[in-house]
Formats: sequence, structure tokens, C-alpha cells
Amino acid sequence: MNRRAISLSLILLLLIAGCSGKQISSSSGDRASKAGQGKSEEILPDAIKTIPLEQSFDRPSGSLPANLSLSPNTVSGNNTLGDIFFDFDQFQIRADAMPVLDANAGWLRANVNKAALIEGHSDERGTLAYNLVLGEKRARTAKKYLQDLGIPASQLETTSYGEARPSCTQQNEGCYQRNRRAHFVTQ
Repeated sequence: MNRRAISLSLILLLLIAGCSGKQISSSSGDRASKAGQGKSEEILPDAIKTIPLEQSFDRPSGSLPANLSLSPNTVSGNNTLGDIFFDFDQFQIRADAMPVLDANAGWLRANVNKAALIEGHSDERGTLAYNLVLGEKRARTAKKYLQDLGIPASQLETTSYGEARPSCTQQNEGCYQRNRRAHFVTQ
């Protein structure tokens, strides 16, 4: 009985020591690799800045671009919403994401009885806690952008899956880019 308790304690101790934290090494897409540095870096949860409540996206609140169609089929020819992607360790809306969000806003305006769940995702680099926070920041930033376009908060929900639901499982920069996203699900 005593040996079993000691064995279980050792296994638990080894498990805790093995899961104490993840470190990532520079990949081909980050700043350290581009500068020719091969150092490892550690991502800490407190490195993420908070989203200012009054963040603006260079558009007056409630306005839509003149060329945006408000038909329900503005996104991909059907009633689905498009995903947007983020840079490594970032949650700011990229320029290439703005037309997708504009189209999503058009679809949501045309379908006021529908709601959207915005899922924040990250790639596998970084700790689980850090990636959950980063995914939440990505989802909230996308929601804020849509609210600035006049979509009511009651029509939008957010959640974060961090690295738990990857769309791609290979370990390369192309795959990591596909996982750094805000995914839109209609409800």
C-alpha cells in the first residue's frame, strides 16, 4: 500500500514538472528569425495589452462603406460569415480583415433575427492560459469593429478557444496563420 502511494506521488510529481510551461522557439515568420536570431522566447499572459473601450477603426460609428451590399448573400455567395486572421501574438484588426468584417456586418444587418458567435483562436505557440486570453482579445476586437459599424451588441457573442480547436495541425507558419483567427458562427 505504501509503495503504491509513493509511486502515485512520483508519477504526479513528474506530470506536474513536465507540464510546468511551454517555451517556443522562433519560427520563420516572427521577428527573431527575420533578424537572424535563433533564441527561444517565452510568452507571458501579462504581455497582452488591454483593448481600449473606445477603440475606433477609422470609420464613423454606424457607417458602412458605399460599395457594401446589404443582401444576405454578401459573404461567399451563401448565408455564412467569413473568418478573419491575425498576425503572430497580435489582436489588432489587419487591413485585409476589414472587407471581410464589412461584409459580415452587411449580412448581420440584413439578417437582424440572426446572431453571431465570434470564436477567438490562436496557434499552439504559448501557454494555454496565454492563448485563451489572446483568443478572447481577438474575438472582442472583432466584435468592437462590428459594433462600430452599427451591429448591436445583442446580436454578437464572443468566446475563446485559444489553441484548443485548430483548423490546421501541421507545425509550420502557414498552418499557424490559419489558426490565428476569429471564426464566425451564425446562430
